[in-house]
Amino acid sequence: MKWIVEIVNGLIEVYKTRNVYELLDLLEITLIRKKLINDEKGRFLRDMFGNEYVYVSNKLSDEEEKIVIAHELGHLILHTHMTTSYYTENHLLNKEQIEIQANKFAAELLISNDVEIPEGMTTKELACYLEVSEELVKLKYKDVI
Repeated sequence: MKWIVEIVNGLIEVYKTRNVYELLDLLEITLIRKKLINDEKGRFLRDMFGNEYVYVSNKLSDEEEKIVIAHELGHLILHTHMTTSYYTENHLLNKEQIEIQANKFAAELLISNDVEIPEGMTTKELACYLEVSEELVKLKYKDVI
């Protein structure tokens, strides 16, 4: 998934930020917080006019909201050919792979390459230290931990 790392690094280089809220603003993506159905945490939407939206559950902590926004940004940036209906209605689509790609995007965006990993930390401890999920830590440091 080196291509995802390159895309995220390019995004950070162009926009000079890895802050998800700043990126939403700079990319003109509308953030909407609301109660989502089926306990969803987030969803992306690209309408037929080219407008893009990230919906996040209004029940998330600040930390979790950043992770969900980064994940949904991953969908919008990596999967430009997809609309929400295409994603939800296409049964032939490899959704697991698409979700892993969006999570890899989130991991690369939220965890700086400059972070020094304290020696001896477990994945769980590192996730707490970095304020991300364990899954994102594993995706970021797959070959390290």
